[in-house]
Amino acid sequence: MDVDKVNAVEPAMSMVVEKIQIRRAIEAEGIPYTYIACNCTNGSFLHNLIQLEPAGLTAPPRDKINILGEGHVTAVFNDEVDIGTYTIKAVDDPRTLNKILYIKPPGNTFSFNELGAMWEKLIGKTLEKIYIPEEQILTDIE
Repeated sequence: MDVDKVNAVEPAMSMVVEKIQIRRAIEAEGIPYTYIACNCTNGSFLHNLIQLEPAGLTAPPRDKINILGEGHVTAVFNDEVDIGTYTIKAVDDPRTLNKILYIKPPGNTFSFNELGAMWEKLIGKTLEKIYIPEEQILTDIE
């Protein structure tokens, strides 16, 4: 996530503000940097298809799936090993000095609806889809 381009709500916004402050301090001191913006990691988000309920779910659902919003917004999902590989390569690449490296392979970009459809195809079963409207998500966060 590029903290300079994110539009978040609390409590996430507090974390974003802290990261922005750290970036500005690094830049003000003239410390060479390369920021890595890698979006979603497979290990954090795909192991349960981003199911927030029930808490602690460790595998993708097999009967119903909660879809945030209408499910059309896309996100980039990167494997942690790939993020590490790109990061190590960036260290030795002068083109990345004092820049933001966005790790966004086109083949890693999916909407929630696409993720659900891929999972349904893999398990050979159609899941009940529960669409959670944005207003409800924001209320739940508060």
